[in-house]
Amino acid sequence: PLAPPPPAAPALFRGRRAHAPRRPVSRLLPKMGNKCCAAEEVLAAQKDLGQTSVLRKAPEAEEALPAPKAAEKAEDSKKSVKEWIINLVKSDGKRLGVDVDLTDGVSLQIESVNEGLIEEWNAANPDKAVLKDDYIIAVNGRRGNAQQLTEVFKNEDNLEITVQRR
Repeated sequence: PLAPPPPAAPALFRGRRAHAPRRPVSRLLPKMGNKCCAAEEVLAAQKDLGQTSVLRKAPEAEEALPAPKAAEKAEDSKKSVKEWIINLVKSDGKRLGVDVDLTDGVSLQIESVNEGLIEEWNAANPDKAVLKDDYIIAVNGRRGNAQQLTEVFKNEDNLEITVQRR
């Protein structure tokens, strides 16, 4: 007669095969110090450059090596970011004349330049003109908080503005 089937395994273990008890990994790996590379083994496999038969012709003139890509990218990013300072004095109730975006929380992105002090600055200083998509990153030495920059504009008449073009 046939033996009765073994009892059903709990649901957690169904489908898994039974295997030998696990041994600690330390028993499977060789002990430290059991095997070490000896200097003799390394020396036997090593060849000196003088033993090779490859000869190279000396260059006629110095060859220019291409600059690493990371260095080129760093230089490009430095070239693409330009900063300058403009000085304005609010008087006679004149407005700055810019619409700004504060969404990055750190700086004020110029959305448009309208009639006002910045438009007058641009006319007098075309090489340092403030344009759409420039960023105001500091006002009177304060930086890092867009809301604080707007408060400085509201409350102070003499303005030293750091502008950045990215």
